[in-house]
Amino acid sequence: MKTAKQLFLEYLASFPTPVKAAALFAPDGALEMPYLASINISTRAVGPKEIAKFITTLMAMLPDLTFSNPIIRIENDFQVFAEYEVHTIATHTNRPFDQLFFGCLTSDENGKIKVLREALNTIEAAKALLRGGIDDIPKY
Repeated sequence: MKTAKQLFLEYLASFPTPVKAAALFAPDGALEMPYLASINISTRAVGPKEIAKFITTLMAMLPDLTFSNPIIRIENDFQVFAEYEVHTIATHTNRPFDQLFFGCLTSDENGKIKVLREALNTIEAAKALLRGGIDDIPKY
């Protein structure tokens, strides 16, 4: 059985291949990016099929998206908390997408990802991903 750290590192490495990355999740596993709600982007995908679809959508906007410099901050057999970086260009805006992500992964008893919750700088994401940059952030 894979530890949470092993799953996490495998996820980072396989991310550019959405189906491979999504296969690491349990049938009811979830990929969550809750802060994307503030820029009107879907925040949660459940199950490998939906997770692959979510990753595919991200890869269309950020085709060279790869994670680098992972630093494991906390770990045990079933949980890992880490930070990692992304440096790429958003294809539809031609703007840099430079991020320091934080992720908390919990695995299940079968060695699959139960949930991966990620956080990122939403202002920088808006600048890169939204055509009007921060001016396109929904006003509440």
